[in-house]
Amino acid sequence: MKTIKKIGLSIALFPLLAAINAQAGMFDDFELIDNAGSKGGEFFEDVFFGGSFGQAEADGFCKSSTDCNAEDTSWKVYGGYTLNDSMDVEIGYHSIGDINRTTAAGTEASELSAISIAGVGKYEVNETIELIGKVGAASWTSSNTSGETDGTGLTYGFGAKVSMNENMKIRAEWETIPDVDTGSNESDVSTMSLGIELKTL
Repeated sequence: MKTIKKIGLSIALFPLLAAINAQAGMFDDFELIDNAGSKGGEFFEDVFFGGSFGQAEADGFCKSSTDCNAEDTSWKVYGGYTLNDSMDVEIGYHSIGDINRTTAAGTEASELSAISIAGVGKYEVNETIELIGKVGAASWTSSNTSGETDGTGLTYGFGAKVSMNENMKIRAEWETIPDVDTGSNESDVSTMSLGIELKTL
């Protein structure tokens, strides 16, 4: 829980980061690709991608356990397309991490990952800060001590973005995938992450 609290503190500092950037313009000159010579077309102007690191936790995994670790470092990469000012669509790969526990039956371990597709609603607070909420479907894989299982289910989350310039945003979010098979029971797997989102054009 300590890492999750640290990430939560980072999210709480978003307004301060936005204010500093607005005053200093510290990222105004950053571009992944020189836009002046771009001939990518209108479609690619609305394409974005990103990555983030954070902490995952499997809620319910530690029931009936004498020794348990239900948290691990997680990361994800994603790409998306802007449909309009209030909606994006995203596809992502999530490496959720490894968890383990000791029960009366012995030691159990699970390695979790998922692929997701989601619609992302956006609300612009001001020119710098944007709130997001997402809902979609996730195809998850759970490699357990007893074997590998997979399934498909709901995923949802919320977060915020801070614009550094036209090409780069800092993004923080909380996401969850309910009812993931983690061995002898199911767990709601949640992640809290902080990362960078980029546009190429």
